[in-house]
Amino acid sequence: MGAIYTPFEDLLKQSDFVVAMCNLSEETRGIFNKKAFGLMKPSAVFINTSRGGVVNQDDLYDALKSGQIRAAGLDVTVPEPLPKDHKLTTLPNIAIFPHVASAEVSVRILMAEMAANNILNTFNGKPLISPVY
Repeated sequence: MGAIYTPFEDLLKQSDFVVAMCNLSEETRGIFNKKAFGLMKPSAVFINTSRGGVVNQDDLYDALKSGQIRAAGLDVTVPEPLPKDHKLTTLPNIAIFPHVASAEVSVRILMAEMAANNILNTFNGKPLISPVY
C-alpha cells in the first residue's frame, strides 16, 4: 500500500486531517492535548471517533477558539453526551455527534445476524465471520 511509518509529531505537523482511531490506554489518555494541537497546521481538522479520553477537551477548546486549528468533529466526548451548556458546544468550528451509530435498527439487526452466524459456525466447525482474538 506504500504506507511508511511516521512519528506521531511529524504526522501532526504534516496532516490536513488528523483522525483519532485509537484505544484508550495509559499511553493514549490525553494524547491530543495542547502540545499536539500546537503542532498541527492552522488549517488542520481534528476528528475523534475513538474514545473521549484521548482528548484533553480544554486544550481542544483553546485550540479551536484561538484558531490554532481550523475545526474539529467529535463522535465521542467526556462525559457522553456533553452537557448542552459545555463550552465546546459554543464554538462554530466544531461538530459534535452522538456516538450511537450502532443503535440504528438496521445495524442492530445485522449485528444480531452476524452473532448468530458466528455461533452456528462455531458449532459446525466453520471459521468465524469476524473473530476477535
